[in-house]
Amino acid sequence: MKLVVPGLLFLASAAFAGTQERVDAQLAKGEQALEAVRGVDGAKVLRALEAAKPYFKRARTLAVQALEGAPGAVGFEKAHAHATQRLVGILNAETAIYLDRGARTLAKKRNGEALRLLPADARAKALEEAIANPAPYEFEARLVDLLVGGVPVRPIGRAGAVRRNLGRQ
Repeated sequence: MKLVVPGLLFLASAAFAGTQERVDAQLAKGEQALEAVRGVDGAKVLRALEAAKPYFKRARTLAVQALEGAPGAVGFEKAHAHATQRLVGILNAETAIYLDRGARTLAKKRNGEALRLLPADARAKALEEAIANPAPYEFEARLVDLLVGGVPVRPIGRAGAVRRNLGRQ
């Protein structure tokens, strides 16, 4: 019995250490997926944002599971907060893209997800007001720019398509 308890504690601490590495790996993969957003333009931005979401969702889930009685819970709390911020940023960018395209129901759904994750987010609240307003939404590329680190992203949606068609004519 004297050897069983320390052995179990050792195994538990090793499991938590592995969890921290897995959380960090998921966050790193998510950041790499967001780096891919810089190289795309037009409608492909939405697909690139969708590809980054699962990594941050997994990192949040792993961090929450590890928070339950983990030694070093501060690291998991920071990872959870970082993953939540990134996920809400992605959802806000998707909301803005859907609003620009005129898909208010999809925009409302993405905005609802963002507000559930982080109810105090100012951008999500501003987008909620824009969804409720029946006036046409003017796309703010800076939302996507802020998400991917200040790199300008080309116009997305109808405005870009209208410019391309006018250029061809």
